[in-house]
Amino acid sequence: MHKQSISQTTLFKTKDSITKFVIIKCSRGNGELEFSEQEGLRKTDGSEYFCVSIRSHNLSASSQVYNFDPFNNGLKLFFDDLFANWMGWSGEKKWSSLEGELSFVCTSDSLGHIEIEVTLENVWSVRNVLYVDAGQLQQIASDVGRFFSI
Repeated sequence: MHKQSISQTTLFKTKDSITKFVIIKCSRGNGELEFSEQEGLRKTDGSEYFCVSIRSHNLSASSQVYNFDPFNNGLKLFFDDLFANWMGWSGEKKWSSLEGELSFVCTSDSLGHIEIEVTLENVWSVRNVLYVDAGQLQQIASDVGRFFSI
């Protein structure tokens, strides 16, 4: 397995260049967001899924996220939009999975800091905030895009 680390985003690939998982690291502190279990996206029986994990100091949570159409679910487009607006935006940019088990609320400031609030809902609820810099958004959007384009 090949590990590549660029701009606080870690992309793990196999030798055949298939993206296995993506880790987005917080630019402040030790928090991270991970997309994994890409093989679940290849299911053809209507139960396509991927896994999301949140980790930070004294917190670790993971959940499967089910998608009706994982290759056109909007998550890639959401991160592409964050990158397209890397200079900042007013208000909040939001995304939520079809069944609500994963949601993002992002804000930016005039200094190039992006706040990504991640919420996982299951029979429990976990919310954590990651901070990334505007300069990370291109790599994050690219890595998330590769993850969802098997």
